[in-house]
Amino acid sequence: MERGSGGEVTPGAVSGHVELLFTQKDIPALRYNAEEGAYTTELLPGHAADAVLSYDESTCYLTLQLVEQALRDGYKLADVAVLCRTRYASKIIAKFLKERGYAIISADSLTLEFAEVVNLLVSILRVLHQPADTLARAEALLLVDRVVRGLAPTPARARHIAAIANEHHGKPFFDELRDLGYDVREDETGNLGLYELAERLLNLFGLLGRNGESDYLFRFLDLTLEYSLKSGNNLGNFLAHWEERKGRISINAPGGREAITITTVHKAKGLAYGVVIVPFADWSLKPHRGTLLWGHLEAQDKPLAAMPDVAVVSLNKGIQQTALAAQYDEEREKTFLEGLNTLYVAFTRPRHRLYVISKRPETKKTTKSSDDAVAGAPLGLARNVADLLHGYLLDRGEWQEEQASFILSKGTPSRKIINNSELILNNYTLANLESAPWEDRLKLRRHATTLFDFDEQQAQGEWDRKLHYALRRLLTAADVGRVASQLVAEGILSAKERPELVASLERLVSDPRLAPYFAPHLSVETEREILVGGVKLRDYKPDRVVLAPSLEAHNRMGGRVTMLDFRLPPPHEKHKRLLRNYATLFEALGYAEVRGIIYYFGTGEVVEV
Repeated sequence: MERGSGGEVTPGAVSGHVELLFTQKDIPALRYNAEEGAYTTELLPGHAADAVLSYDESTCYLTLQLVEQALRDGYKLADVAVLCRTRYASKIIAKFLKERGYAIISADSLTLEFAEVVNLLVSILRVLHQPADTLARAEALLLVDRVVRGLAPTPARARHIAAIANEHHGKPFFDELRDLGYDVREDETGNLGLYELAERLLNLFGLLGRNGESDYLFRFLDLTLEYSLKSGNNLGNFLAHWEERKGRISINAPGGREAITITTVHKAKGLAYGVVIVPFADWSLKPHRGTLLWGHLEAQDKPLAAMPDVAVVSLNKGIQQTALAAQYDEEREKTFLEGLNTLYVAFTRPRHRLYVISKRPETKKTTKSSDDAVAGAPLGLARNVADLLHGYLLDRGEWQEEQASFILSKGTPSRKIINNSELILNNYTLANLESAPWEDRLKLRRHATTLFDFDEQQAQGEWDRKLHYALRRLLTAADVGRVASQLVAEGILSAKERPELVASLERLVSDPRLAPYFAPHLSVETEREILVGGVKLRDYKPDRVVLAPSLEAHNRMGGRVTMLDFRLPPPHEKHKRLLRNYATLFEALGYAEVRGIIYYFGTGEVVEV
């Protein structure tokens, strides 16, 4: 059954292997021997002697054992494809195989939320943001055990994690991580930006290379940097953004990667694979319950003349007894043909082997007539693909009730490919992502347009620029610590520079000449813009505008306005002129007392205007 890209049989090729497998719910948790086509007496790992599997679990284990058999027979991971009817079924198989260490490529596997290393980072970020989040605590500890420590969950460990997750505060969680050798240093994370925080956690837990998910880590780091540049470093806002976008942010599929392809049958059109496994081959051949039909009635078919020509009706068997019977039959035929076409596409994708895993039909009750038994039903008794495959085996006289596997074509044994030549790749193995104490070497700038005055950049000193930028954000003297932490988080200030900045700001706001303008009871605007005629009249704005507390809209004549500007020495007449010109705008607005103050860094000189 050598198939081309379109499903054609290549003349003279070896015959292919075609096998149907049937499973069901409540089946014993036993290992399936794909070579012999029968279940063994060996229990599946992690299952008790009396354990049973659901239909989904049984299908997943059969898929796994068919993959293992293909690999033993000499096929590579890239030769194997798992084709499902729906994306939901693909996701079930992808998650199952990935948890067992198989490299896979699928639509869902490329999204960041699919990567356990990313989920570990996000869960710890959630705990840092909301230490009382019990679900995030439990998820983080479980992922640390599974991803970092490589330990399977045990009942005792699960109880221990539950106890920590249900604590009233977050300290036991971080203490548990410290006991495991991972000190998050949660008291310091508030001084880090999103990117720096994610990078620290990545290195702390040694996530690079874990589960073969480094691509996901780098994309997540890119995401934190992109978000911080665009929207700031607020952790809560970033986590909300992540919840909205996590299913749509993905990595690029690595070219030439040795991995199992897991996709829908629809997306596999035109493709071909060495081994194709079709799990959950039991999709319905009838319209789903709740399907709506646009019913069209001719005038002569209307029971009542007042009925509309077109109406939306639910598709059910009762319609067969009405004037819409022909339209009902047509819709069922379309659904049947669509299901059959999907089956055809799946069956024509393999080059060498085809495995179809379906649901063993349940014994029908003869006392109750089924939907399909209605007289005149065009589709016979096939309700779904499972019925179709079962009926096919019955017609061939091959169906055995207790048999799990039915080989329709034995196929030619595969020829194992032995390649003695080594593939030379120009890859560089990245062993770690340590960025060292970068604060000593790098100064990250995320707000260059507001931090720098490029016309005077050569004249301004680095430290005075930082002071100037901090003063623009300062509302009261009590805000000194908060503003300094913000600058550190945004990369404008290093953590080592923070104490010195705090000391400088405190000296400035406690200066008797300036202290009255940093009092808590004042109304303050920083870099206030005044609109005249709906547009900005001046590009220049004072750094700080202080309004008297008694200032009200109906009593502007009694209010006072003080404008503060922070400058580098030496004093220039231009500095005074700009402040005077801006003062005229407040006077035009009706403020009786308007004054200006210029403070010069370095010299501490104060000039009143």
